[in-house]
Amino acid sequence: MNKERVLALLRGDGFTVFAYFLSLIIASALLPVLGTKIALVQEGLLALLMVLLFLLHRDTLWTKLSGKLVIKSVLYGLLAVLIELVLIIITVLITKVSIQSHNTSAVFSMIKGFPVFALYTVVIAPIVEELVFRQSFFNLCQFINWRIIKSSSKRARIFKWIISAFVTAIIFASLHADIEVWEYVLISLFLQWLLHHYKDIRVCMIAHGIFNLSTLLLLMAL
Repeated sequence: MNKERVLALLRGDGFTVFAYFLSLIIASALLPVLGTKIALVQEGLLALLMVLLFLLHRDTLWTKLSGKLVIKSVLYGLLAVLIELVLIIITVLITKVSIQSHNTSAVFSMIKGFPVFALYTVVIAPIVEELVFRQSFFNLCQFINWRIIKSSSKRARIFKWIISAFVTAIIFASLHADIEVWEYVLISLFLQWLLHHYKDIRVCMIAHGIFNLSTLLLLMAL
């Protein structure tokens, strides 16, 4: 196998998804040995994966991003936080039951114990998760859908996109191990729409990072 084929394989969606889940499996295997420090190991593994993916996709990820698009990305991240807060308030008013994200609370506790974990939450996780889920995992779902549904009509394309987006969102949400699954499904669908609209994964990365940062700042303020 020559160099070009190896690079093509490493740049493929399959490798990105495989490398991500392999990192999670390795971290899980080390849990009995490392205990509470396992989060830092997982952070390190995903940081290495982030660097590798940036090197493999430098032709697209390292190109200049307009200031106007950066501002829009930040605003979309803030909009996602606002939408989540409104939905939480409506849910609490209807059900009379307080809602708390166990995953967000756990992350906040981790940051208080290991401040460096904030870097993972605001930078590493948004970059890696967007490349893995919104781009690569979604593309694999689309590939499977096109194999199953042969039609290329506009209605069929929309249907395939919706199915792929929902499957991606459900897998993304389930990996966050939180009872408030709907929050992660909604944010995944929102970010998937951003990628569909702007055709630039960096818009999703910035919006995701701003969403996480805003959530942490709100927790600190409470």
